[in-house]
Order: sequence, then structure tokens, then C-alpha cells
Amino acid sequence: MEKIEKSGKTVLSSKACVQFIGVDVSMSDFTVSELLEDGKYILSTYKNTAVGIESFIEKINSPLDTLVTLEATGTYSMKLFFALAEYDIPTAVLNPKQSKGFISGVLLSTTKTDNKDACALALYGKVNRPTIYVLPDSKVLEIKEFRSLLSMYKKQRTVVSNKLHALSFHACPSAFVVAELEADKSYLEAKIQKIETQLCDLSAESFDDLYELAISIKGIGKATATALLIATNGCTNFDNVKQLAKFLGVCPTQNESGKSVRGRRGLAKTGAKEVRALLYMCARSARRFNLVCKDLYERLRSRGKCHQVAMNAVSHKLVKQFFAVVTKRVPFDNEYNLKNNN
Repeated sequence: MEKIEKSGKTVLSSKACVQFIGVDVSMSDFTVSELLEDGKYILSTYKNTAVGIESFIEKINSPLDTLVTLEATGTYSMKLFFALAEYDIPTAVLNPKQSKGFISGVLLSTTKTDNKDACALALYGKVNRPTIYVLPDSKVLEIKEFRSLLSMYKKQRTVVSNKLHALSFHACPSAFVVAELEADKSYLEAKIQKIETQLCDLSAESFDDLYELAISIKGIGKATATALLIATNGCTNFDNVKQLAKFLGVCPTQNESGKSVRGRRGLAKTGAKEVRALLYMCARSARRFNLVCKDLYERLRSRGKCHQVAMNAVSHKLVKQFFAVVTKRVPFDNEYNLKNNN
């Protein structure tokens, strides 16, 4: 099996794979489709349990030369991820939008079943040779759980805050209700502060030097650095910055066709919206203190671009800088352009 170097890590490559398997995972079971040389498929179903997963892996003839392609289904596929990684079986994880686009746009299929999805995933693996998924270590997975809990608490705090705000306009608000809501808000804020503190510590420990490199970028703070490193697994799943920008949803899009279709331009918004929101907040700081971002913002504004377009460009520039410092393992130099222009 061919191996390549990415962001300081050695990972498997899908180019040398000769066998292709597609897996459609659900809560209780998963459907497996093995693509044969003659274009036919062998279908089978296993229980989504430790026994079922072990039975599936045992039937793979040549594990190191087999590419398993599946769709990201959150916690339902986590056990399968770990088992495949344990046996060093190359595994590609697709965004649901990727598989859906392939099925409808390439295969022109109008029906959707577990069997058809599994077959489509096997064929996708053979045709596109997607990047091998690098399973995060246990600390990174723990950080993801922390962030999920933090997100839940923040949503609850927003609900409570909105209710308190609404009661402030009430003619005769219940003192008991107001007191309960204020107590809930204080409790949630204490929880949020505790989790955010632990998150920073865990991130610094898990990603070590990558965390320090990320926060060296002018404009990117601790929360955004943590979110970016977790979402991208330290950029190990990306070959270039274009892939990263598209994953995060900060790349520009264009929707035009002939003379009749003139869609509005904007960001792709395909990635995690929480990370994208953090990047936008960072852009507000970067356009003032990050010299490259400041120059970009002012140049676009002088050309008549609106504030939003210029800010989107700054967010995209921050992603480029993040990818550069993480993959090259070099701290951010705010005066790099000035030094090289002189």
C-alpha cells in the first residue's frame, strides 16, 4: 500500500487500491457492496455491532489493497471507523452532499435504497479515489464531545436569555419565573466558562505545536484555533488549501449559465457554520492587525467592493494562512510581505 506524507504524518493513499467496497451505515445495521472486476456487485448486510463489524472485516480478502468508502453518519459509523483503522484498512469518508451529487448527477439514479447507496459508494471509490480518512486520536475525539456539549449549553443559554428579554417588556412578570430563569442563566454561564477553559487546555495538549502555530496568526484566537484544528484534524485530510476552503465553506461561488442564469455570488457555505462564524469574527480583528488581511480589505474596498465581500475575502485569507503555518510547521510572520518586498 502506497503511503504519503501530509502535515507531518504518514497516511495511506487510495491510488494503489485494487478492490472497492461501499458501506451504507444506519443505526442498527450496515449494507456492504463489493464492486467486482466485471462491474457487478456482491451485496451483504451486517448488524452494526462489534460482532457484525468483526464479521465484515474478516471477509475482506486483501485489507491493505481494499478501499472502503462510506458516508459520514456521525456516531452510527464511529465503531466501524475505529475497527477499520485498527486493521489499517484504507477508508474514505464522504460528505452526504458528495455521495448524493454522485448518485443523482453521475449515475442519474432517481431511487434511493441502502443497496443502491452502498453500490454507488463503491463505484465512487473506484472512479474518484478519494482521500483516505485519518481517524483523530482519542484526545481529539474527546475535544469534539466537549464542543458538542458546549454548543448545547450555549443554545440553552440563548433560549433562557431570550425569555428573560421578553419578560422585561411584560407588565407584571412573575418574580418566581424571572428568578428561575436568572438562576438557569447563571448555571449555564458557569458551565460554559468551565468547558471553554478545559477545551483550551485539551487543545494545547492534543495538537501541541500546531495549536501554538495557529494562534500565532494575527486575528485567530484560542477558540477559533481549537475549532479549526478539530474540524480539519490538523489539516491531515487535505492536499491543498482549496480543498480546505471548500470544506469550511469560505470559498467564493459563481452561478451563471448562458444569458438567463445570473445567480448571486457569495460563499459556498458548505462547512460547519460555527467554524465559519468564528472565522468571520476573526476577520474583524484581522483586517485591523493582520497586515496582509488589512491590505487585502483596503484594496478591495478601494475597488468598490462592499464591506461583506471584503470581509469574506479576509476570512478566506485567514484559512490560507492557517493551512500554511500548520502544514509547513512555521510560525506566522506578520511582516513577511514587507520583508520580501524590500
